[in-house]
Amino acid sequence: MRVVLGGLDGSGVGVGVAQRLTNMGHDVVGVGPRRPESWYGKAVFVELDTMDDATLAFAFVGADAAAHFGADANEATVFARTAADSGVPRVVTALDTGSDAPGVIVVRTAKVLGRNVDDATVREFTGPVIRSSAADAPLRVVHPEDVQRVYVRSLLDHTLPGGFVDVAAPGHTSVRAIARAIGRRVVPGRAAAPQLEPDAVRLTEWGVAPAWTAERCVEDFALACRGRITLGDRLLAFPWRLPRVRSIPSPEAPSADGVAPQPAGSGLTNGEFDTPIDPRFPAFIATNLSEALAGPFTPSSASVSVLGTRAAGMVIAARLRPGGAVQREMAVRTTGVFGHRLYAGMTSGYFMATTVPLVKPDMILSGFFGRTAEGLELFGAERPPVEPQTVGRFLRAVVTFANNLLVLSAGSKIDSRDFVADVARLEELAGEPKSLDDRDLRTLILLGRDHAVQGWVLASASILVCTAYGVILRLLCGREVLPSTGPELASAQSLGAVHRLAAAARADAPTAELLATPGVTFDDLAAQVPEFTAAFRNELALIGHRGPGEVEMRSTTYSDDPSLLMRIVAKAAEHGPRNAPAPPDVPLWVRPVAAAAAAQLREREVRRDRMVRAIWVVRTLLREAGRRLVDEGLLDTVDDVFYLQVDELEAPPPDMAAVVTRRRAQQRTLTEMVPPEAFSGHWDPTPAPMAPLAPGEVLHGMGVGGGRMTGRVRVIAPETIGELQPGEVLVAKVTDVGYTPAFAYAAAVVTELGGPISHAAIVAREFGVPCVVNARGASTRLTPGALIEVDGATGTVTVLA
Repeated sequence: MRVVLGGLDGSGVGVGVAQRLTNMGHDVVGVGPRRPESWYGKAVFVELDTMDDATLAFAFVGADAAAHFGADANEATVFARTAADSGVPRVVTALDTGSDAPGVIVVRTAKVLGRNVDDATVREFTGPVIRSSAADAPLRVVHPEDVQRVYVRSLLDHTLPGGFVDVAAPGHTSVRAIARAIGRRVVPGRAAAPQLEPDAVRLTEWGVAPAWTAERCVEDFALACRGRITLGDRLLAFPWRLPRVRSIPSPEAPSADGVAPQPAGSGLTNGEFDTPIDPRFPAFIATNLSEALAGPFTPSSASVSVLGTRAAGMVIAARLRPGGAVQREMAVRTTGVFGHRLYAGMTSGYFMATTVPLVKPDMILSGFFGRTAEGLELFGAERPPVEPQTVGRFLRAVVTFANNLLVLSAGSKIDSRDFVADVARLEELAGEPKSLDDRDLRTLILLGRDHAVQGWVLASASILVCTAYGVILRLLCGREVLPSTGPELASAQSLGAVHRLAAAARADAPTAELLATPGVTFDDLAAQVPEFTAAFRNELALIGHRGPGEVEMRSTTYSDDPSLLMRIVAKAAEHGPRNAPAPPDVPLWVRPVAAAAAAQLREREVRRDRMVRAIWVVRTLLREAGRRLVDEGLLDTVDDVFYLQVDELEAPPPDMAAVVTRRRAQQRTLTEMVPPEAFSGHWDPTPAPMAPLAPGEVLHGMGVGGGRMTGRVRVIAPETIGELQPGEVLVAKVTDVGYTPAFAYAAAVVTELGGPISHAAIVAREFGVPCVVNARGASTRLTPGALIEVDGATGTVTVLA
């Protein structure tokens, strides 16, 4: 079907409907004076005068259905009349336009409340007080997702009769209940709006009964209001809070000055979800981000974590405020996807670094991205327009830097506390996935996705603060200072759990003997050493959501495979305890700043840990959805669900199995390619790796963990972490926190990518594991089984034999 949508300014419902219809294989055309920034990239948008009948009529040629979502009665009337006169058989509007055509449906809704509502609704409830003369009167509300479902049903099913359909969630709420949920006080004021009583029978007949109750709509709406206040007509965010991002601009849209984005790859190197780039911002680099999502990732991961990194870019751009094309580029493409792998925008990173006063941008880039950034062309033939460097701009940079450091530090604990509570609530709602009906299952997957996106936002803001503290420490000490965060670090929980369990096993001879027995299973453990097994399960409850490649949806966590963690504990018990590292040498007068920096690192790891837990909940729910789709004959295997985007579960493609087959094939193709660690403007697969290093040759990287250790090379991937043996050197292209339990018995750790404040590097420092990151080519140039010496202080890896 060809569907035309209008009235989209400020309408999150309209953009959501466009995405659902496009996912379902329909031809969607949006019309309006300007393209919404968050307009779904795969749908067409035509900029035109929606009050001009002749121009609008041209857009309706060949249309099978049309919908208008806006509150402008004149525009809605012109849209509906022109659509009907153009012969469009189905027209759906949000307002009664007076049309008596048989194919017109008017969707009347109760108060729309949810985490992604428009600014007008948020402004209504986020003033210093809420004014109402009927604060306790029953109030009907509805969730935006339920409204979208009704619109999609109305547009696609032409057997439905025209007329009015009234939509509201089951149950009632009140203005006072909403005020309580968002922390506001009610005072006497404006009269209550007339109430809509929904036609529940008609909605049930349509098969679109609302999934959200009134109570849960209010709970979800509180997320949209958190950290925001309305003063006069302006909706503002508290400077010390990080409100949720409710819409994310599409990277496919041209910039404000008309520069169209272009593909960075060619032919088979371009993945379905790859990012077109602005040629004025051509440089991208894999370091650090690849630690989180190495790729080529699955579509489900793209629709969660990639969305999160893009939301984080929006927040960082708004915080740094460089203005103009630079700020838009940060907001849209701080991160990019190439070959279904995640990259950081290096040109954007350069402009971020220029906002930091008193230091050269190259110093920040090299400290954050390492040697990978050396020699990379940051600019194309045309440089982006930037403000000239002036005293005023310098002073503004100082104020912005200080403001971000102070206010984000001040609000970090509040944001982290709320996010921890949100993820705990998500787990409570998810409960036992098999007991959820299909609507609740899909609703919770989307909620979990949005929580994970917020986790990326919070963690990225912490990186901004941690980088600022790093600059201050370097200026104060004249050298790189990496403060100790302490073993209570959230990302160290996994390694701490392994150490505790290994110590318990060493203290109990039967447990140690059983763990050392070849072929022992977790069931054997439970039957023969129940006390140790109880301790093991307690630790698993804390860290079971983690595992190698933990933000990739198809990865296996320690909860999925407790025997993997059991084998790691057995090797750690055999290896013995590791000596605690000496505290970093920080001058006495700098220690207060170092302590503040360490506190922010701890906050970052708390946020990321909860983000990973939200992803774990979504992964569990997706597997349940996959099981149901297999039972229905729509998918072949449960893991096929990971080759769908999470939004496609709500609005499935017409041939789901064919889409999965195509995407699996594309992933196999991309897996066979070795992507560059960095590129400028265009990327091609990396040629064959250089020859392996011979004895006496040295590989250089960044030393992030003190000490020197010798061991045999073991090259590890997420699925082979169990192959690492005690005393071997763990060598990988990249590691995330899920690898860190194996640090308990690794002689040392060497990775190709990463930086000094990457998660694994922080854990290695805290537990005294010699660690070198950013050692380019390590996984191919270090021969498995070769004897090497790793120096975590100098960053050198020497081949001995």
